[in-house]
Amino acid sequence: MQCINRFFFSFIFLCGISLNSSASCQECDSLYNKGKYFEASIEFERLIFHAKELADVNYYRYRKALCYKEMGQFGMALGELRPIYLPDPCDSLYCMVCYEQSLCFYLDGKPAMALWKIDEFFHRSPDSASFHFFMPLKILCLNAGCQWEEAKNSFLEFVGMQGFSPSKKAEIEQIVTDLYGRGNLPRIRSAKKAESLSRFFPGAGQMYSGSGGEGIVNFLINASILTFAGVQAYNGFYFTGYLAGLGFFNKTYHGGIKRAGVLASEKNNKLMAGFNEKVTELVLSDFGALK
Repeated sequence: MQCINRFFFSFIFLCGISLNSSASCQECDSLYNKGKYFEASIEFERLIFHAKELADVNYYRYRKALCYKEMGQFGMALGELRPIYLPDPCDSLYCMVCYEQSLCFYLDGKPAMALWKIDEFFHRSPDSASFHFFMPLKILCLNAGCQWEEAKNSFLEFVGMQGFSPSKKAEIEQIVTDLYGRGNLPRIRSAKKAESLSRFFPGAGQMYSGSGGEGIVNFLINASILTFAGVQAYNGFYFTGYLAGLGFFNKTYHGGIKRAGVLASEKNNKLMAGFNEKVTELVLSDFGALK
């Protein structure tokens, strides 16, 4: 009973703070600009609670989502952006909300969802002039999905949106074409193939994933355990050979299979990050679109 009373007293106290709060949007902006994103998110929640107009609620939700994004809580940011309903695609907030949703999907490791949101904006918005804001993000999402040809075409389309002189345009188009040449594209490893190789030959999946040293160690460990189990069985110590040998081998063998898949994924992420860094540098240097 005491615990329940404490809960209700706490609830009443927090409601009192919220109702008596005179937090303004300027104060929220001040907290946000100082890097106090958690505090700013609380203040924006208070503004949402007191807002009477749907337009104000939508804007405060959008700003609260930016706070979560800055804190790296992309799922929470998406949770604030999803309820925002803007039936008019000409609304300036619609463009900003769509962009932040796409960006948070990408940062949350969901490039396919980000592309879906970008395509939805392109389909609904009559303002094609705003499309160029989404193009760098679209290119990165296509890269993440290894859709190289579509990414290159989108990049070339983005170049055409910039209004460069013919010579400058031709120069950048050549750079983009070279960047997406077969020799420059990341060599993506298949996690399933890495696991299959390690299942057939312990350590082979690690070598395929680019970790040759770890693959050799994994092979030697498994070979040593099997040798130990065989020697024990040959000398008549069947129980020891089975329990200490094959039992331990079962763990290292299956652990090596899973490890091969993890290494392949990590290698892919590293290669993709390096390639996208080149793309970002090119965009920043020639377009200044991601500043």
